[in-house]
Amino acid sequence: MGRNVALNPIAGLLVWLAVAYTAIWAGPIFFPIAGSTVSLAALLWKLVGASVILLINLALLRRHPGVAVLGLRPGARTFGLLIVGLLSGVLVVGLWLAAFHMLVPFHLVGNTITVGQLLASGAIYLVGALLEELAFRGHALLRLRERYGTMVAVLLVSLAFGVLHLPGMTGMNAVKIIALTGICSSLFCLAYLVSGSLWAAVGLHAGMNFMLHSILGAGGGRGPSLLKPVYEQSTLASYDPAFWCFMVILLAFDVGVVLIWARLRDTRPQQSR
Repeated sequence: MGRNVALNPIAGLLVWLAVAYTAIWAGPIFFPIAGSTVSLAALLWKLVGASVILLINLALLRRHPGVAVLGLRPGARTFGLLIVGLLSGVLVVGLWLAAFHMLVPFHLVGNTITVGQLLASGAIYLVGALLEELAFRGHALLRLRERYGTMVAVLLVSLAFGVLHLPGMTGMNAVKIIALTGICSSLFCLAYLVSGSLWAAVGLHAGMNFMLHSILGAGGGRGPSLLKPVYEQSTLASYDPAFWCFMVILLAFDVGVVLIWARLRDTRPQQSR
């Protein structure tokens, strides 16, 4: 009986949520510099966290060899998937920026980040994305998918990923952050499942964060950025166009990836013959 409880995928997801919360938030809570987007301390904290979660993933997956693989082994294909993911993340945010600009006029001006800080933030967002992808799109997603199917697994993981981003949020802002990060999670899940490599999801995740925060200075102003938006009207629209633009674009990408996946699955048997 104890063995069945220990292997329950939903219980496992809750454990992963607790582990991810500790790995991501414990450092900034006790050592605020670890929450920086440009400091060496933050990079080291995320490296340690990602290493620990990777080892746990590998140990758990060895107990379930038939589930799937993470696809993290270095090679030309995985490096290519990482690059494609990074560029796709930049594209997602770029499209959001264009759509948002049509609704709320603004212009971008130079900001305070240095070259060294920009490089450091890129490394921090890359390792941070690896940490979060290992926690939510690794063993947790694979076991849920094995037990309940792809759709339920993606929904459960995305809900947990949304909850991870709740600290500091209340009311409608909490609802919005769960919805936005949840739909981001679904896209990261699909990127991994379609490509067979977690590097695709890591690249997509890191590319979006880096473009949004370190280049554009949007999304809450987590640290210094290359640019910052200056709005050309005194108040923003009450319906939060930034949120809705992002939701629509992410949904469009989700649908596009699902269609590509369906086409690949349809053609695969013919190719095998």
